[in-house]
Amino acid sequence: MAEAQSPAPQPQPAANSVKSSTASPAQAETRPQRPKTTPLHQIYALPAPIRTFPLPSFYPNNPVSLLQLAWAWASQVLSPPPAEPSVIWEAIWSPESSSVHVYDEKAIRALWEQGFYGKGNLSRSEPNWLKREKVRRGLVQTHVSEELTTSRREERIKMKWERARAEQDAIRQVRLEEARLAIAHGSSTGTSSVPQPEVPAVIAAVQAPPTGPLELLLLPNSSADVPLAVEHPILPAEAIAAAADLIPDDSESSLDTPPDQQSANGHAVNGSSISTTGEDLNGHVKSPDDNAPDEVKTVKRRKSVRFSPRVESATFQHSDPPSPSHASISDKTANGSSHGAKRDAVWPNGSLRHKAAPEMPEATGEILNKEHLQLTGEEALFLSFGLGTLKVLDPQTKTPIDTSSLLTLFRQNAVFPPLPPTALLPDDSFLLNYAVYHHFRSLGWVPRPGIKFGMDWMLYAKGPVFDHAEFGVIILPSYSHAWWNENKHPVPQKTWHWLHGVVRVLAHVHKSLVLVYVDVPPPPIFDKAFEQGPAAALKLYKIREVMVRRWSSNRNR
Repeated sequence: MAEAQSPAPQPQPAANSVKSSTASPAQAETRPQRPKTTPLHQIYALPAPIRTFPLPSFYPNNPVSLLQLAWAWASQVLSPPPAEPSVIWEAIWSPESSSVHVYDEKAIRALWEQGFYGKGNLSRSEPNWLKREKVRRGLVQTHVSEELTTSRREERIKMKWERARAEQDAIRQVRLEEARLAIAHGSSTGTSSVPQPEVPAVIAAVQAPPTGPLELLLLPNSSADVPLAVEHPILPAEAIAAAADLIPDDSESSLDTPPDQQSANGHAVNGSSISTTGEDLNGHVKSPDDNAPDEVKTVKRRKSVRFSPRVESATFQHSDPPSPSHASISDKTANGSSHGAKRDAVWPNGSLRHKAAPEMPEATGEILNKEHLQLTGEEALFLSFGLGTLKVLDPQTKTPIDTSSLLTLFRQNAVFPPLPPTALLPDDSFLLNYAVYHHFRSLGWVPRPGIKFGMDWMLYAKGPVFDHAEFGVIILPSYSHAWWNENKHPVPQKTWHWLHGVVRVLAHVHKSLVLVYVDVPPPPIFDKAFEQGPAAALKLYKIREVMVRRWSSNRNR
């Protein structure tokens, strides 16, 4: 199949260039300018948190390359560079989240920009909560990845609704045309004894199809509810809000009445307009008064919701005030104090009526960064054991944890509840995941957790900032040593249905599946090697990669 090629960009016509050159200076000034940002290849120039000093390449057919090689070698011998790693960052082990936390802002940016290690605990991937907060407050004019993702999702939803509306409109037009043709055909032949409906009635019967959430709510539940739905339609939210503005608010009129004509709960009364049957201020039921006039009407009470930082009671009486401001006034009225309180200056929600409530502006000073970097056990062990650029501290004693103890700690907390040291085996999940992680990191890939796609790891060629992951990795333990067969160790089995489902998921997101088989050493050999150190134990694991693609009969012939 020939690949579709995008057309080459055509040069702009001369008229456009002339028009742009003759634009007024005012239009040029009002044109929005994109904020200048640092290129990504400069931000993520270092692939690892260590420095390397390679010698230049030597070309036998180019004598100048020999001089460059000699100069670089002599300069590094006479003035050797500092030993690497030159900077060792600190992190703290968190037993609650079974991960390693980095709180230093410089360490956070260094570990993310030099290898894409960890994720922000308040972000999707890159720790940019502080940047998003500055953008939200208007302190910085730039873009963040989360906002771009949200806007793209909203545009996609809007596009789907518009497409569905266009399809429904086309269907409606077809139905209208069919109804007109049927009526015209029946009237011309005149063979049908059944009276045909008029064209306007048919057109009215073909209602506009629902193309939005509000229209879907207007649909009747059955044919019997059709007249009821037509007679009493459900108004949209905008119409309800507009109608609510036209209804007079009795709470406002109650605030304009004199204090001696208001009840304790802040509602206006005219003389003896309070119902004689009800509850007093203390919640006791009062008996009806036989001498009460006939025109006495019960006060229409309004329900109110009070928001408080702490919940004092879950039961509200009718005599409870609707707001703290009314509460203070009601207490004064109930206690027999003077009615000289300034009641007409309070709205029902407790704010000042004539004087606008002062809005508390957001702090425009320095914003405290509340985000930390969260490293998985595999990432922390690779930085500590593989590169030596990270030092993990104990949360209680604040002392560094050695590599052997750190590996045992990660193995125990890889599952929940944590395993005791005696229950650890060479085929536990952490050792298999770390062996694969260390393998691909050594080859230059950027492994990231792949739980989103049901994978163990996702492999990026450069990093999540530059491109999408190319491969999804699933780890399968392999018990090829004779010791496992002699002890009749059960081998996990996978079905073809599972494999087809995994490949189908990755094919939808344009990724390829890589099955990684890890040869697990027997426990006696592993325990003996672990006594020598983690390096000797990890050398016993062998990695085999198998790439799987979905086979289609009409494409792969």
